[in-house]
Amino acid sequence: MGKDAYKHIGISDRRTIEHGLNEGLPLAEIARRTGFEVSSIRREIIRNRRDDGPSSSRNKDKNQCAYLKSCIIRGLCENGCTKRLCRVCQYPCHTICSEFRPRTCRTTEKAPFVCNACGRYAHCTVTRYKYSAESANATARRRAAESREGVDLTEEEMSLLIECVREGIRKGQSIHHIFETHDLPVCERTFYRYVEEEKVPILSIELAKKVRYKKRKKKKAVHEGGFYTGHEWEDFLELPEEERAIVTEGDTVLGPKRSSRCILTLHRKDLHFQIYMLLGAKTKEAVKDALDWLEVCCGGPDAFKELFGIIIFDRGSEFDDIDGMERSCKDPFLKRCAVYFADPSRPDQKGACEKNHVELRKLLPKGTSFDAMTPYELAEICSHVNSTIRKGCGNATPFALAKMVFPQELFENLGLREIPPQDVIGAPNILYRG
Repeated sequence: MGKDAYKHIGISDRRTIEHGLNEGLPLAEIARRTGFEVSSIRREIIRNRRDDGPSSSRNKDKNQCAYLKSCIIRGLCENGCTKRLCRVCQYPCHTICSEFRPRTCRTTEKAPFVCNACGRYAHCTVTRYKYSAESANATARRRAAESREGVDLTEEEMSLLIECVREGIRKGQSIHHIFETHDLPVCERTFYRYVEEEKVPILSIELAKKVRYKKRKKKKAVHEGGFYTGHEWEDFLELPEEERAIVTEGDTVLGPKRSSRCILTLHRKDLHFQIYMLLGAKTKEAVKDALDWLEVCCGGPDAFKELFGIIIFDRGSEFDDIDGMERSCKDPFLKRCAVYFADPSRPDQKGACEKNHVELRKLLPKGTSFDAMTPYELAEICSHVNSTIRKGCGNATPFALAKMVFPQELFENLGLREIPPQDVIGAPNILYRG
């Protein structure tokens, strides 16, 4: 038997699973090392693996049809072309072909179900999956929290609550009176919370007393004294000048209020080079996962430290996981970077990053939603921004400067490419329509 049947997989177990997958070990050996059953390890990997999508490397076939190499169908498009095979045409034949079957990978369909140990990961155009201990732990915790949301009532109890409240309101009774004269399954305060969260089909406007009060604004969480000790602007200024010369400035760019997704921007100041990464939410977990992904793209903590060894953020809540941002995702005992924070209300302390958001906003104006954006589209936007000639670069492009420092593998892993000067786009709604 494995571990206690009631014991959940924890972060240390997930790190053991990740290391085993990186080494290419069979699931049985990983199960032996963790003490869980093989079925539990298999379920953990499939449920909490990260979908990285297909590679956006250049010169790779983006047609996802399983019959790509053998298909002989012609004339699918409206142009009526019968001379060329549809699979070699620029028209997306998979959108209209009845024979289309998506390509799959045997590595992700069967054990180990992820691409951690696959050498073709950087260039594979089939949907790729990675298992990261930190990402898997965040996903599992989020799923557990969501499972506890909702109304803790049976269908009969909910019907009784709604019926009694509506009958009392119809008679002009107060909510307090209704709850004092009926044996209801929840208390008065819980009922008001259900109404506020729209979990019961009763509107606030129906409650005479409630409409007189405005919803109180929640105070922003304030960190305890010493939270930023060792990571403040003064600490950054104490670093040697040669270290402060190679600094990366980070921030987030938001969409409209209704949009949950945002963009993490990293600006290598000395190169004027920007990296954009799409976040599922403006949270510290999402930021940490993005930096983990960037470390993988760099090739490990040593390469990450050389390229992005010092990062300056503002004091937004999405950058609160200082230890998680600094710690390597490959080895929790290694430090991949040092994180510092600008003083409150001092955006000028990372002004280069703030100023270069102007270049991003040329392509993604304020109000643009990122909910439908793909990593490939964002990488294309990033490529155009970094291929624009800048006076500050000596009339060169940030891409030209970055190529002298960054390895080519990093550009390929991030899906970035250098755009010819005559093809650079700097106008909105051309590369992406949100």
